[in-house]
Amino acid sequence: MYILHIPRINESEKPRFFGLGLPGARMDPIIRYVIRRILFMIPVFLGVTVLVFYMISAIGDPVQIMLAQVPNISQQQIEMVRNYFGMNLPVSTRYLTWLWGVMHLDFGVSIFKVQPVASLLTIYGIQTLKLQFASIAISLVISIFLAIASTAYQYTKKDAVIMGSALLSRSIPAFWLGLILILIFSYWLGIFPSHGAVSIEENLYGNQILDELWHMVLPTLMLTSYNLPTFTLLLRSSMMDVSREEFILASRASGLTKRTVIYKHTLRNAIIPLVAYVMYTFGIMIASSPVTETVFTWPGVGVLFVQAITNLDYPVIMGVIVLLVVTVLFASLIGDILYAIIDPRIKLQ
Repeated sequence: MYILHIPRINESEKPRFFGLGLPGARMDPIIRYVIRRILFMIPVFLGVTVLVFYMISAIGDPVQIMLAQVPNISQQQIEMVRNYFGMNLPVSTRYLTWLWGVMHLDFGVSIFKVQPVASLLTIYGIQTLKLQFASIAISLVISIFLAIASTAYQYTKKDAVIMGSALLSRSIPAFWLGLILILIFSYWLGIFPSHGAVSIEENLYGNQILDELWHMVLPTLMLTSYNLPTFTLLLRSSMMDVSREEFILASRASGLTKRTVIYKHTLRNAIIPLVAYVMYTFGIMIASSPVTETVFTWPGVGVLFVQAITNLDYPVIMGVIVLLVVTVLFASLIGDILYAIIDPRIKLQ
């Protein structure tokens, strides 16, 4: 007969919570990793925001730019405007005041639009996410099928066509492609609208959802044509490397079908670099949005950011920078966690 022996644990031997001296169950490695990464994000966030804030302050005075368009304004009125936006305070004081507001989700008020920055980021951000999420999702799905086809028929005419098309599409400037799409499908054929997110006069078939989707076609096609070649080339290269591994050769020798080897073994082990790049694309989608949104006059964060830089509207600029930094940091964190989920051999330290 076997007797199960459970050793007693002294209070001094109990695991501690993140080194804080709190007794409790041992933390999951992923949770420990997430906490460490979040703690690491804090100095990165502070460093980026301090640098951008001081650079904006060194460029010029946004109040002077705004009041230059208003003739015959008195000096007293100018001082009132400066006091309202805190421009009479030292830069360090203004930054700490702004940072305290950000900690309470208060990003201030736009100098030129005279609206809360948080509401502007929400309104314009939704429009940016609509385009970016749609294009990344479409690019990801199509790239998987193209990479699989290219790997299955490697060094054949099909592979050459896929690789050649991807390289050609990747070499075309995005803004030029957007203009060509507008010229062909808007002005020559008159199928899709050339600008805006909704129709000004009447929705397509009287349905707002269909009208918004109708306006999304061309900008989404432009973004998809930009992301798709990179996704395809990256996944195809990774699958080619994995297909030469010994366990893939053993799977083929064991009698598994070519389809099973590609989908069940090759793709799963080769998709990790693509996951990394997709999360990177999610992270920089705000930084890459001005080109698309300017070409198609799309009311997104990119257009808002360009307008804010032109007018030196520092509350809006800082709000977009915060959104960009947070998106990049958390996209990187989520990407690392997905690595461990997809491939159990990867350990988060």
